[in-house]
Order: sequence, then structure tokens, then C-alpha cells
Amino acid sequence: MKFGHGQFLGNYQSQRELSGLRLADLKPTVPEYDVEIHTHEDAHFLLLINGLYLSSAKNMPAICNEMALVVNPPGTRHRDCFRGLDGRFLTLSMSQHDWQQAGEISPLPEYATRLQTGALLSACRIWREHCAWDSSSALVIESELQYLLADVSLGLQQEKIPAPLWLLRAYELLRDNLHETPRLSELAKACDVHPVYFTRAFGKRFGCSPGEFLRRCRLERATGLLRDNKLSLAQIASLCGFVDQSHFHHLFQRRYRMGPNQFRMHTRH
Repeated sequence: MKFGHGQFLGNYQSQRELSGLRLADLKPTVPEYDVEIHTHEDAHFLLLINGLYLSSAKNMPAICNEMALVVNPPGTRHRDCFRGLDGRFLTLSMSQHDWQQAGEISPLPEYATRLQTGALLSACRIWREHCAWDSSSALVIESELQYLLADVSLGLQQEKIPAPLWLLRAYELLRDNLHETPRLSELAKACDVHPVYFTRAFGKRFGCSPGEFLRRCRLERATGLLRDNKLSLAQIASLCGFVDQSHFHHLFQRRYRMGPNQFRMHTRH
């Protein structure tokens, strides 16, 4: 089974086409066990808005029950589907030609994968524009797509740089201890390398300094906690190691181009 440009299994709630892109807001209609292995001719992004979604994409859980964004390059062969018919998803399809052109500017993945928070929020903004269309929406969507593609390329470039074991050790130390802010000398000592070499190698592999990486880990953790409406912003700031709520809000806004409360609104089903 092969799907052409903008074709998917589901009930189309609405769809739009602009500058070679096709957007569709869909609900599942085919039961899990009736979905066959199939191929998508063109590239597409799939934003899981709600429902239980089964996907073979890299970094996806066996069953995903939270908002997520998956990219499927041209020729992706899979059997991704919903468990049950209660769900909603947005697709953004790009022709092979447009995908290849984008890949000539910066690298794009060759396999289906779940994307990180920056790209997810760009997709959420695209979905909001699709739902509340006005005369500016086409330009907003095209701009957000460029932000999305830039996030995809950056993550891919970093993944391709080999990481020695000591660098992975540093990654784990920063990621798993969000309440602590170690000194550079402490990290270098724990990895048994010189601080200057440590800083250069870390920046080359992760695209930022160790301090900025720690901030990113804290913000990534915060995006997960923001899905729990019972937690206040002050509580989340404290749980993630920020000085206070104001500091948390400022860094979140700078990183994701929206405040924490806006994030809650954008990712609300």
C-alpha cells in the first residue's frame, strides 16, 4: 500500500494547501488491526494531538499518550496507527522535491524519528494557525516550518558527531542532577580530562556550553511538568532547579519563543 502526497488513513476534518505544503487535521477511522504496512511517497510531519498512538519511529514509546511530533522522510515504510478510534492528529506533507531542497541547505533525517520540544512547539503553532486561519496564516506557517526544519537539522548534526565515553558521562551527570550546578573543574575532573579540552569537546558534540546544556535539560524537564495543570509555575521552577519563577519564565521565553503559560495553552488538547 502506497500513499501519495497528503494521503493518510483518517477522516479529514479540514485541510489546506500552500506553496507545495499540504496540511490536514484528521481523526482515525481504521481500527489498529486493520492497518496494513504502507509507504508514504512524500515526507511528512505528524503531530499527535491526542489519543493512543503506536509508532515505530525512533525515540517513540511503545504506546504514546501525550502530544508528540514525528517526522517521516520520503519513502517511510511503517504500520503506525492509533489504538482505538479516539484521537486527533495533524499532518504536514512536503513533496520529495521540497524535502530534497531543504536537505541541500542543512541535513535532514533518513529515518522516522520523534522530534524534541522546539520542533514540537513550532508544529503546535502551525496547528493553531491552521485552526484559526486568517490572511496572515500562510506566512506564519511557512516561517514556523523553517524554525522546525532548523531544529531537526541541528539535532541531527549533533547526533552524527562521535562521543567518547567520558563525554557521555558528562552528559549523564548534567542531565540527571538538575538541582546541582557543578563547577567546570568538577565536571572535567569527574571525566578525567583537562577543563579546556572538556569545554571544546562538549561544545562540538552538543552545540552549546555545559552551562547552557544544563539550562536546556532543566527547560526540557519543565515542559514535561507543565502538562500537569496541578503544578504551579513556582513549583515547577523549584523542581527543575531555577532560581525563581521569574528566572524560569525568562529562560523559557528565550528558548521556546513563548512563556510557560502559553506552552500550556498550545499543548492543551
